Amino acid sequence: MSAGSAVVSGRSERVDLRLPVAAAALVAAAAHVPVTGEHLREATYIGVLFVVLEVVLGVLAVLLVLQAGRRVWAAAGIVPSAAVAAYVASRTVGLPQIRDDVGNWDEPLGVVSVVFESAMVLMVLARRTSVALWMRGRAVPVVVASALLAAGAGATARATSAGPSMSRPGGAMPMQGDAYWQAVGGAAAKPTGVTRRYFISSDPVRWNYVPKGRNGVTGKPFDETANVFVGGGAGRVGTTYKKCLYRGYTDATFSHLRKRSARDAYLGVLGPVIHAEVGDTIKVVFRNTCAFPTSVHPHGVFYAKGSEGAPYADGTRGAAKKDDAVPTGGRHVYTWRVPPRAGPGPGDVSSVMWMYHSHADEIADTYAGLMGPMVVTRAGMARADGSPKDADRELFQDFFIDNESQSPLLGESEDELGTPPFPESPEEDEAYEEANLKHSINGYLYRNQPMVTLRKGQHVRWYVMAMGTEVDLHTPHWHGNDVTVNGMRMDVVDLLPASMITADMVPDNAGTWLFHCHVNDHIAAGMMTRYRVVA
Repeated sequence: MSAGSAVVSGRSERVDLRLPVAAAALVAAAAHVPVTGEHLREATYIGVLFVVLEVVLGVLAVLLVLQAGRRVWAAAGIVPSAAVAAYVASRTVGLPQIRDDVGNWDEPLGVVSVVFESAMVLMVLARRTSVALWMRGRAVPVVVASALLAAGAGATARATSAGPSMSRPGGAMPMQGDAYWQAVGGAAAKPTGVTRRYFISSDPVRWNYVPKGRNGVTGKPFDETANVFVGGGAGRVGTTYKKCLYRGYTDATFSHLRKRSARDAYLGVLGPVIHAEVGDTIKVVFRNTCAFPTSVHPHGVFYAKGSEGAPYADGTRGAAKKDDAVPTGGRHVYTWRVPPRAGPGPGDVSSVMWMYHSHADEIADTYAGLMGPMVVTRAGMARADGSPKDADRELFQDFFIDNESQSPLLGESEDELGTPPFPESPEEDEAYEEANLKHSINGYLYRNQPMVTLRKGQHVRWYVMAMGTEVDLHTPHWHGNDVTVNGMRMDVVDLLPASMITADMVPDNAGTWLFHCHVNDHIAAGMMTRYRVVA
């Protein structure tokens, strides 16, 4: 009996499934092509296997059309079965170097390839059964093959136009028409995920902008220019000031401070990193121990008036005003929801950055140091802690000219840490006012920030932000390596006050590299640090 026959009621019927199977093979091969280059860059062995699979599927399609034998039919069942098994493995346990695929079952091109590879297997298995008898005759196989090709071409085109995989650096979430925009418009704030609790206190601390006591970029003592900003002596506070900073605790008793690891020491004055996934609810149990009212105001997420953390004439009263300014010794629980519009948009990678800061007296509070980062990860793309599972490392950098002259704690800094005489008002002494302008990255000047160490080939996600006035126009510049922002390759990004940028890097250049603001005045004033890349 030939390989394409079926036996029913003792007679042999010619069942020609060669053309439909060949059509499915061509569609499966075509669906793999658009991501082959991406896989070659990310994991060479996977890219090579993709090329081999595409070639084998193409050859099988040709052989099937040219009167296939038993070996060709066997290969037409085994090859797509292996491809589907590999796809399932990559989405469940992960494959070496591409574990970011775990859980990403709805990647458009992957779905197309798996559907048509599965169709190949099913048709190969069905060709000797009575189910296949409806295919006998010359016209039906041609029609079915044509329909498969047309459907496959359309599905592959739509999947390709939707953009790269949502799980990969630079990938974009496919557009979903009116339903998508309705979902991100704010109405869909009903929680669908977990509740993430953070215990954060605003605490008084002493902060040294240059704890190393020397210029970490040059490796030498501070020169005359640097001493304008870090010099001590009569009429100067020097390098250490009283600050009010957000700090994390282990529970609502606020008995145990959550200490930062050496790996995260670079965060400096920034508050605890808040992570959430789309669908989650964030609850910040907040305590204020500073000598003035403080609050927690978030950007981006969905909040009711009682969790806004900003005092103004908004028509609310009573309980809805308690969040505005928490007094010394007071507490408040802020509840924020994370709907789709708080997460990555169509052109974003798998996570986006928002900031939070005190808004009781927004200008004075931020100069006191009350700022922190918040990350929202796309639904299905977060680890248990809310961080994006396709990033190996997250880094947060705040470029900020911290004007200590406008801090509510300047008087305490002068009394406890400075050397008199001081002017009655900083504006009366231009040199003193200049000395109080700390051109900092996370509260550090002149590369006194603890060194960040990265590995070659890591997927590193940098989140950079800024605050301040019209002089806080910053241009963070990475030496030695570059980043992608919104799909564009660059090594300098632009920041305005209260702006936030997510930049992806895969470092390929080992060494110790400068990372600094490229504005000339800011370079001179010490807005610079370094990072290290090791093999």
